[in-house]
Amino acid sequence: MKKTLIISLVIAGGIFALFKLLPLFVNSYLNQNAERIVSNMITRTNDFAGHEVQFGNIHLDYDYRGTFLKMESVDISPGQDLDADNQIRFHLSFEEASLTGFQWIDFLFFNSIQLDSAYIEKVVLETVTPDLEEMQEGQTATNPKEGKDYRLIGLNHLRVNGASFENRDSQTDSTRLSMTDLFVFADGFSLSKEDKENPDALFSVESIEGYLAETQLHVNNAINVIQARDISFNTTDRRMIVEQVSYKNKLDKYEFVNRYEKETNWMELSNARLQLDGMDFQSYFREGLISVDTMRLDGLELEVFRDKRKVEDTSRRPKMIHEILEELPRQVRLQTISLAEITITYEERPDTKALSAGKIYFDQVSGEINGFTNMAEALSKNDTLQVSAKGRLMGQGLIDLQANHLISSDKGTFFLKGKIGQMDLPTLNDMIMPATRVALKSGRLNDLFFNITANDTEGTGEVIPKYEDLEIEILDKNYQNNQNVLRKIGAFLANKLVIPSQNPNKSDNLSKGPVYFEREQHKFIFHYWWNLVLSGLKSTITGQTEEDMREQ
Repeated sequence: MKKTLIISLVIAGGIFALFKLLPLFVNSYLNQNAERIVSNMITRTNDFAGHEVQFGNIHLDYDYRGTFLKMESVDISPGQDLDADNQIRFHLSFEEASLTGFQWIDFLFFNSIQLDSAYIEKVVLETVTPDLEEMQEGQTATNPKEGKDYRLIGLNHLRVNGASFENRDSQTDSTRLSMTDLFVFADGFSLSKEDKENPDALFSVESIEGYLAETQLHVNNAINVIQARDISFNTTDRRMIVEQVSYKNKLDKYEFVNRYEKETNWMELSNARLQLDGMDFQSYFREGLISVDTMRLDGLELEVFRDKRKVEDTSRRPKMIHEILEELPRQVRLQTISLAEITITYEERPDTKALSAGKIYFDQVSGEINGFTNMAEALSKNDTLQVSAKGRLMGQGLIDLQANHLISSDKGTFFLKGKIGQMDLPTLNDMIMPATRVALKSGRLNDLFFNITANDTEGTGEVIPKYEDLEIEILDKNYQNNQNVLRKIGAFLANKLVIPSQNPNKSDNLSKGPVYFEREQHKFIFHYWWNLVLSGLKSTITGQTEEDMREQ
């Protein structure tokens, strides 16, 4: 009995000693081979196959609950076989990465990475890739050494402190996309092999919040850059805020348009603030679906310039609103888009000898857009995109606009209704004079009402302008107010015989202008809207009927 007890104690002691010594032996082996083991974990994947890994300090600490891994100054760079321009190359470095709770059973037997937590400090990821369109079409070559992606990468807690990213074009070495100073706090994160194979899915996460200082997307052969600053997001609050959004042109107006043989818009957007409330982050992460209760856009300043001395590109056909929604690459539901303090400026250099370009602008624009969606379920309940906006024309005339677009209409049917309030008509000379060599000498608009029904092809309706003391003058060839006899006679005849000086007239008869305009298919929708209203103004002055305008 005593012998049995002694044997049992020896066995128990041996097991206890083995239990204590095993982590020491495992740690000794792991740390002696740490660079090879960790390097293999990284380069075995498809993305990093063929890359080389260089380590600063690296330390592994195993116990029965898992393995702790700490790395400093890790650098992952392309191997010699990845120098070809048609292959994807990575360059990844970070100051520190601390990983806890790594499970060897999942790694060895299930080809998975399971961690309790990961903390990564000051990450820098640089990628060099071929043309993005070729990548989307599957035309890019794969790395010469193909790896094997993990079935699952899972983390209970993820912390990223100060990550930066840059993607460059392998042909030109120019930057396409960059992100600076990303901070992320995420719980319940997982990335599966199915997620990587699904073009709509990103990853799964229980909760995530973070901040990004700046991101830039360079487009149009790097001539234009889309920039966003001070971005914050939080899945718990279902909110995302971008404090500043801009679309910049690296060339000035004339330098840009002169790069093209045909008319091309120069455009810039600045000072916009974007806030998304009620955002369904999970639908976006899992299905690529963008669903937002309220999108608020504040302070946007949009400037557009066009040089009419260039040949028009009549081959293009800008899409109407219902076509834009139908062809969006993702499903979108923006229940309400709220606009505030918007400024829109359109400048046009006419095909004349005018010394300057004409300009029209709208400021203090605010309003709402409801029903912006291409989701079949939402459209089955309500297929009307409703636009309600107010603002000022040329800093004076108050505009109140209602526009309804029937998204499901094959003809692209829409309705415009609204009014423009009081303004001095000579204010419009910046827009009128360069193109016509005619100036509004005097006049005041009291009210202008319009009610229009239109579609992809043509529009009809009615415009009722109320004005008084309208008088024009004809400028000389240098667009100056140099009134010789002929110009004086021409202006006199126009003012007395052609253009009514007031509406209603002295007998209190109010002229109403019928609307008719056939859409020019190569022009944008705002050109269409403006000419629908303008046709009603012209018919008010000339007395033309809708039939007369159709025959012209």
